[in-house]
Amino acid sequence: MEKAFAYICASAETAPRILKRYCRKVYELGYVPICPALNDAQYLALSNSDELRDLHSIALQKLARCRMLVVCGKEISHDMSVEIGFAEKRHLICTTLDGLARIQDAEDAGIE
Repeated sequence: MEKAFAYICASAETAPRILKRYCRKVYELGYVPICPALNDAQYLALSNSDELRDLHSIALQKLARCRMLVVCGKEISHDMSVEIGFAEKRHLICTTLDGLARIQDAEDAGIE
């Protein structure tokens, strides 16, 4: 079965171990997690301003190919607000990790 892509929207300060947990939870809920902050930061030098700009561009390109954006964490940073606005303009589903889990729970219970 083909699974929908879910973009992980989290603060740039989020530790990789936390990002991995977010990705794992999204995966367990039945989606393919897309997390540029975790994946692309492994090959880009974020201390280089050009590559940091490239990271943001790559992230938005990936987000454009996703079905939904999943906001993770308690605080919303400026970069997260940009991603959320980008998703809303493209009419993507925007939810939180808790909201995604509630949707799954309702589907499992047969409630629509």
